[in-house]
Amino acid sequence: MSIKSILIDDEEKLRKSLRQKLEDNFPQIDILDEASNAQEAFEKIVNLKPDLIFLDIAMPRETGFDLLRKFSDIEFDVIFVTGYDSFAIEAIEFCALGYVMKPAEKESLRGAIENAKKRINGKQNKQRFDELLNNVAKPNSQENKIGLPTADGLDFVRVEDIIRCEGSNKYTNVYVKGANPILCSYNVGMFKKMLEPYDFYLSHKSHLINMHHIDKYNKEGTIKMADNAIVPVSVRKRSEFMERIERL
Repeated sequence: MSIKSILIDDEEKLRKSLRQKLEDNFPQIDILDEASNAQEAFEKIVNLKPDLIFLDIAMPRETGFDLLRKFSDIEFDVIFVTGYDSFAIEAIEFCALGYVMKPAEKESLRGAIENAKKRINGKQNKQRFDELLNNVAKPNSQENKIGLPTADGLDFVRVEDIIRCEGSNKYTNVYVKGANPILCSYNVGMFKKMLEPYDFYLSHKSHLINMHHIDKYNKEGTIKMADNAIVPVSVRKRSEFMERIERL
């Protein structure tokens, strides 16, 4: 399967380096053109209709996110190419999209391209990008939505509605206010990485809780959550947990 692509980065040297790596290692990537800014990229995307773009986030005048806002409907997939913007990475991960760090390395590209191929053949791209751009506008807000990967695709839920996450082997059950639990293909460590900035706390190796949904802390080392679940706090974390409660 040939994947028609456009490379978008304001730094010519980095575009050339990325092009070389793609041409040397990924023959399925058909590079149609390059662009050095958002407006040029917009025009080339409209005219060439790529399947995939490799998009720099931090460009002068207009960012990669500004480029995406120009489209009423996004009919292509994106692999973001970024330097160190941790918030941008967080927002991208929330919507189960792909990124590589500069300078893009072969193995990182391989994983990102494989995942992009699955998304190109699937659905929900519009919702992914709608939620991404909404989340970018509201850093670390519990109103942001996260895409929960399930057997059927992605379920988008507000962070504030997630009561807790419970790890089960390589999967995680996500307990959401007013809904049935959602079984996700991320392990609990992935949720910890994404949700800690939103006042979630790993009280035990298998239990990640939303601190805003605690009903009661019991002295024997358990927590009653808003869904009436009793969640343990590991012995070594109890003093740290109390400090976190005091800071809320």
